[in-house]
Amino acid sequence: MGRTKKTIHRWAILAVVGCLSGCQSLYIHNAATQQATATAKTEFDKLNVGTVFDNEAAYLDDLQKREYAAVADSLIGQRDDSLSIALHGKDDSSGRSFLKTRIDGYLKAVAGTSDRGGKRKLWRDINNALADAGSSSDLAQKLAGVLKDITAGTTYKAPDDPISKINSPSNNSLAGALKDISDAAAQVAKQQEEADEARTDLATEIQAITQKLSAGKATQDSFKELVDEVHTKLAKAQSKSNPYLGKYLSVTLEEWLDHLVDATDTDPENGGKEAKARAAIGFVQAAFGVGDAFSNPPRVPHPNALASARSWLEYTAQQSQLLLEQQKAKEGVQRARLVAVALQVYYLSHAGDELGPIGTQPVLEVNQGLDTVLSGKDRARSHAAAAALYYYSAAWTRGFIPDQQLKVVTLPLAERRAKLQSSRASADAWVGVLKPAVATLAAYGEGGIDPHSIAELLQALGIGAIAVGVN
Repeated sequence: MGRTKKTIHRWAILAVVGCLSGCQSLYIHNAATQQATATAKTEFDKLNVGTVFDNEAAYLDDLQKREYAAVADSLIGQRDDSLSIALHGKDDSSGRSFLKTRIDGYLKAVAGTSDRGGKRKLWRDINNALADAGSSSDLAQKLAGVLKDITAGTTYKAPDDPISKINSPSNNSLAGALKDISDAAAQVAKQQEEADEARTDLATEIQAITQKLSAGKATQDSFKELVDEVHTKLAKAQSKSNPYLGKYLSVTLEEWLDHLVDATDTDPENGGKEAKARAAIGFVQAAFGVGDAFSNPPRVPHPNALASARSWLEYTAQQSQLLLEQQKAKEGVQRARLVAVALQVYYLSHAGDELGPIGTQPVLEVNQGLDTVLSGKDRARSHAAAAALYYYSAAWTRGFIPDQQLKVVTLPLAERRAKLQSSRASADAWVGVLKPAVATLAAYGEGGIDPHSIAELLQALGIGAIAVGVN
């Protein structure tokens, strides 16, 4: 994509320079030049880079389906293997003993303790949290309360036999999922604070230079210093991956450019629009070398030059917006993983609760599975065995499998989708910048544009002074 952007950029500039060859201050109409520039505009208008990105997006959608299926198949195999042992037993353990060990071990890894044998059950507390939560943030707070009770060590009575921790199939825990959400919220709050401070500073600097310009004290160097400051802030936004900072600065500068439309409005009742317009021209002049804030009246840059400048500012704002959406997508995945972990605890706890009635006489011998109970005449024990197997299976199907899919598939693909969106926005920005250039080129070919405007537009295409990181 980078090669495509550079090729389009060079093509447009070389075409413009070629048409200016031999012209000093006056363009003499030439039919061949007019035809060439008109053809260039027609071909440029046909340019459609969106198809490339649409195809890649469709590929990622299909890839997610296939990788989701692969993750599910892997964990389903593990689930079914353990269910088979629970049903039929094995040489050194009965089916009930095996299932009890798995439930206790997974609960220890995921929740921090097993509640089998206690009167207060984790599944009831998890169910209450899921039912009462009005939002994902409410759920996190309620589950944090459950975790606090677990950590206290007095709310849930552990079984008499020692609990051996067994690693969770999704390598996640209630404490870890809650920490991920808490860390993300803290990072966003810090970024927001940093961005608000930078926005306030920029507004103050703009106000100060506007007042200086009105008093005749501002110079071109004053605006160059402001351009350098903006450049530094945008670079900082990228280096720290702070989307709020980049968005606020870009939007502020876009609003500032809007004052250029009022460049000739000198009515003092309009809130000093002329001063703001002059300041905006001063910034554009320092950044791109077009316009003149110090002439009287101020010389406003050519509209197509401003259109190119605005396109890049919109691009930087859009890149920041994409980062914001990426952050929100990651947060959404983290909250979805929290729900999956909560369901793991819920179903495992429920399965352990159902194992209780099966522990009464007759006790299953080694190498006896729960199939013996299921086929027995004791309906209560048979029902309990079926329920225990169902809940244990559901802990995988609705807990471990979705959690792992989110971790190993959704998160990496979210990064790839974000990069794809960024590349799409970059291509659109290049088209947005070059479109006014090609339109100006066509108008020049028709004999309707002064060469000075072409030179001004070429200056505007060097907008890299504030479009940090674009290439």
